[in-house]
Amino acid sequence: MLNTLKRSAIPILAASTLFLWVPLYALYLSFNDINFSVGGFFVFSLLVSLLAGCVFTAISEILVALRLRQLSNGLFYFITFWASISGFLLPLVKAAGMTAPEDLDIDYTNLVVVSMASLVLTLLTYTNLKSAVYVFLLVLLVASVGSAAPKLYRESASVERFSGLSKSDNVIVLSFDGLAGVVAKQVIEEDPKLKNAFKDFIFYENAVSLAPATIASIRSELYGDINFRELSETSTELSEKLSGRINSIKRENLAATDVMTYGAYSAFSEGTQDNVIPGTLIKSDFQEKVATALNFYPHIAARIGTPFLAGFINDEIRPLQGKYFSSLKIERPLVHKGSSWDALNTLQSDDLVELIQSLHATDAPRSIRYMHFLHTHFPVDFDENCTYRSDDAAWSSSNQNLQGLINETHCALQQTADYIEKLKSLGIYDKTLFIVKSDHGALASYFDTAPDGNRINNNKLWGYNRYRPLLMIKSRARDSVSTTYSSELVSLSDLAKTLCLEAPGKPDCGEYQGIDLLSTAVQNSSAPLYLDIVKDENSTFEYDSQMTVAIARESDFVSALENTGKVSFNPPFYVQRVGDLASIHAALEAYHRANGTYPVSQSFDGVHSNWGRSAEDWIPGLVPTFIKTLPRDPELSEDGDLQYLYRSDGTDYKLIAHNSLGSCATAKKLAPYLIDPVRDCWGFGYWTEGAQGW
Repeated sequence: MLNTLKRSAIPILAASTLFLWVPLYALYLSFNDINFSVGGFFVFSLLVSLLAGCVFTAISEILVALRLRQLSNGLFYFITFWASISGFLLPLVKAAGMTAPEDLDIDYTNLVVVSMASLVLTLLTYTNLKSAVYVFLLVLLVASVGSAAPKLYRESASVERFSGLSKSDNVIVLSFDGLAGVVAKQVIEEDPKLKNAFKDFIFYENAVSLAPATIASIRSELYGDINFRELSETSTELSEKLSGRINSIKRENLAATDVMTYGAYSAFSEGTQDNVIPGTLIKSDFQEKVATALNFYPHIAARIGTPFLAGFINDEIRPLQGKYFSSLKIERPLVHKGSSWDALNTLQSDDLVELIQSLHATDAPRSIRYMHFLHTHFPVDFDENCTYRSDDAAWSSSNQNLQGLINETHCALQQTADYIEKLKSLGIYDKTLFIVKSDHGALASYFDTAPDGNRINNNKLWGYNRYRPLLMIKSRARDSVSTTYSSELVSLSDLAKTLCLEAPGKPDCGEYQGIDLLSTAVQNSSAPLYLDIVKDENSTFEYDSQMTVAIARESDFVSALENTGKVSFNPPFYVQRVGDLASIHAALEAYHRANGTYPVSQSFDGVHSNWGRSAEDWIPGLVPTFIKTLPRDPELSEDGDLQYLYRSDGTDYKLIAHNSLGSCATAKKLAPYLIDPVRDCWGFGYWTEGAQGW
């Protein structure tokens, strides 16, 4: 019996590493993006680990009975080392945002290193260095899980406490991911009810975000206008250097204020009981918590087993969820027709509704709530009535454009108006400093006119509008006839100074660089704003892949960016697509004049095509005689559906930009003759009369 217990130690270690310790560490790394209960995830992972431990032990005993004990030990050591090295140190996928785990890129360097290291360490367990290998593994496990434990211990605060507001003094920061200020202004101006709801607000129509991504934007909002790049070029080291500084949340914590955070703001809060995990405001039973946590397992599988394993795990989990569990949190990922990573984010709309309904007044002397909601995150998932619509693939595809953005913005602003009405019904509206904002604007692809559709430094995502967030503020006792619009160039980073000056007790606000957004006095605005800007087309949402530029507080933000000498603008997608198609059309006609025929295609060919030949020379014979290079769609997608496509039998041809719905909607207004009579807004471009019906 004792020997059996000793032999089971290795398989149990392998099972716990694979199904408990590594998942918990992965959860720690993704803590700001989860939408489920940490407690429920831990219990479920523990149960899976115990079950796997029993299975691994049974396999071990079978191998021992077959006199293959050394093989048994080696097998489970190898599993342990592989899971530990890839899970804690060298993930097998490259970091990426807004990407499903099964679609991540494999990190082949890490894959080779993990394979070799796991094999070498396994072989060393058969030598006199076995004890040293044990020490290495123990240190790795304790250091990794130990660093994660304090953060994971922060179970989500209750909706009862979070929804409680002071009867005498409140600060509400209600932040929506990705809402564009220019769109919000249009929605408010066109809706009389919303105009009335926001009549007491100052709307900063010339507000800028200092970063195109959520965490970096909120960091500047809480610490002020700082050149973070001077502190460090890497986000990891930057976090360490900022740990000694007092941000807006920490300042209120030190003043013993009732301050709580929801969503991305929790990354900057040190209070163990003051953070609300998204998705937990909606009541859930244990079964639902477990089933929701299952959605995280493909991410773990990608980390330790490449995207192929993630895809396999996802395919196995989804049928189980649909068969054995029934709830909104389970059904949403199953019916979601948009990007899979976005499915659970949409449930944050329900969180906000639950919060508004639960709001109540308390005797707390002062309450502060920082909230960042992701249901308005790209892509568009809701209509103007806040009805979830991305269970319909056709609706989802046809609403990723400016009109879709307008509708979803209306949804968010209506939810904000409901929040305001609840404050009024509780009698605390005039006791509340209310900030409504976003972290940044929208993707360039949602706009087909300048400047909002301009891309920066040839990057297809992070363009001009990404730096134009929503920002409006209502001071405590403000009572106005209509919304006040301010055209002064201000920054989200100015909120750090503004909220400090609004705090009781006259705190020292000198370390927060910026201006007071609520002051009517003339202020020194000579200090530059420090913006994180994408370097080129390869820059991502990561701080490490960007650069910082200093701009003057000029009212003309476009000129301020251009004057840095480091920012160039690329035309909006619509402008570039129309120009590209026109140049190809001219080349085709020149080819026809020279050859008496058009280049023959296989079907609808493109750089990538779902219907014909995929090739760089997707129209043969044009380059270089008739056109220097064949343009490709500016979104540079590898999806065969979102491309320039060409079909010809030699006599006739059709050339279209396919599935560029936003650009097509603009073409319908500005150049309706370009709209494909067969596809309507699924295609626009040029064709000969004989190809009109293709």
